[in-house]
Amino acid sequence: MYAIIRRYSLKTAQNQKTVDDLKRRLDEGFLPKVQDVQGFHGYYAMNVGGKGLVTITVCDDKAGADESTRRAAEFVKNDPLKDQLGSPEIIEGDLLIAKEAAIGTR
Repeated sequence: MYAIIRRYSLKTAQNQKTVDDLKRRLDEGFLPKVQDVQGFHGYYAMNVGGKGLVTITVCDDKAGADESTRRAAEFVKNDPLKDQLGSPEIIEGDLLIAKEAAIGTR
């Protein structure tokens, strides 16, 4: 499996309403676009203290991760928050270990 982490800095501090709005747009606008990438496994987004956004995408291979990056760039380009986001720092590579809890053990 292959993972890509994108870290976006925010040019202005965000309030809870802005964060909630971004969460909604990611959930309703971006996720449908990335979920059909061949080999897609998961997508996670974190609010980093109102000062940034970190996303993690996990796919079967680098080709899927590259396609998710292309779709993320397209989404950000058309999103109202685009002027408040800095260019993402991107970290990517093969997952050495990937383990999730078994269903029903939480």
